[in-house]
Amino acid sequence: MAAARLTVEAVEGARAHKAFWKLPWDLYRTDPNWVAPLVGDERKRWDEERNPSLRARWHRRFLAFRDGRVVGRIAASTDPRFQALWEPRTGFFGFFECADDPDAARALVAAAAGALRERGLDLALGPVNLSMHDESGILVHGFDTPPKLLSPYNPPYTAALLEGAGCTPRLDFASYLWTPARQLQPAVERMLEPGRDPDAGAERARVRCLDLSRFEDECRLLLALYNDSFRSLWGFVPMEWDEFRARAEAFRPFVRRELVLVLEVDGRPEGFCLLLPDINAALRPLRGRLWPLGWLRLMRAVPRLDTARLLLLGVRPSLRGRGHAVRLALAIDEAARACRLREVELSVVQSSNAPMRHIVAAFGSPLYKSYRLYERRCDD
Repeated sequence: MAAARLTVEAVEGARAHKAFWKLPWDLYRTDPNWVAPLVGDERKRWDEERNPSLRARWHRRFLAFRDGRVVGRIAASTDPRFQALWEPRTGFFGFFECADDPDAARALVAAAAGALRERGLDLALGPVNLSMHDESGILVHGFDTPPKLLSPYNPPYTAALLEGAGCTPRLDFASYLWTPARQLQPAVERMLEPGRDPDAGAERARVRCLDLSRFEDECRLLLALYNDSFRSLWGFVPMEWDEFRARAEAFRPFVRRELVLVLEVDGRPEGFCLLLPDINAALRPLRGRLWPLGWLRLMRAVPRLDTARLLLLGVRPSLRGRGHAVRLALAIDEAARACRLREVELSVVQSSNAPMRHIVAAFGSPLYKSYRLYERRCDD
């Protein structure tokens, strides 16, 4: 019997666009841990008018077919600011989804690498879904529980597909699990002892909650803190206001003010912490559909959510090493307990980020999931 014919085609037209965003529903329909994104969000993700992330980033998408049936997808993209700050001849591949089909995976990765090569680039990093602010890497450890908010999810065979397609590991990320049963290590108390560091005394620093009555002003403040706090972290690219605002508005209905904290030192904002309820737990039963009753179910479920994800914790570089990151971590620990959260995923932490790994260890949180970023030469 002849082998099923394999082809890879660029996404052009409404039919191919629908096949691209719809593929995960076909691949994961029997996976109990998969959380379907909202159909409306997936449709508009590739609309430049509704997604500011697209406006400054070139991209091209591809689909793999076996005898006319879609079995995989991938996108090639470039981020000019990443190239300017970090690696000028590097692009991204992302949105990689594929059946357990090594030939299809090889063809998809080759198509993305070829598209980047045509633009004069030498290296492809991925999976990166347009930017390092978005889902990056694939899950390589922790397949037994559903993904939390904005976390990558894929089958266990995905790493073998990428490595079989010529990709090699570039960087690992880790997430950790906090629960109320976790006990603080003595190191935390020592780091916050009065007088240990006169520049970090309790009388000069305070942590406050987000002021929802001034939402736009607070978002602008958080953006400034975000861009300053993470500027030296490999791969970080400062975010523009229109992109940050779009993301903030998307999550505004689910924000809990007591879980978004701002650190002030001598009255100046110097750090922040962002913890969001895990709306994946509410979305999971909906399978991506809000109509006819999905909205009602979602609104009923959100107030009862008892899981969350700590997305960001940062302190301005000029104040690092004075215990302020620990002070923020302690404040969010207390807030999570006060909100009766059952568990919080702390993620993601780059393997090279030793200071943050030490803070996580001091709070007694074990490794929960691991993710991996790959690279591939475009001329292979």
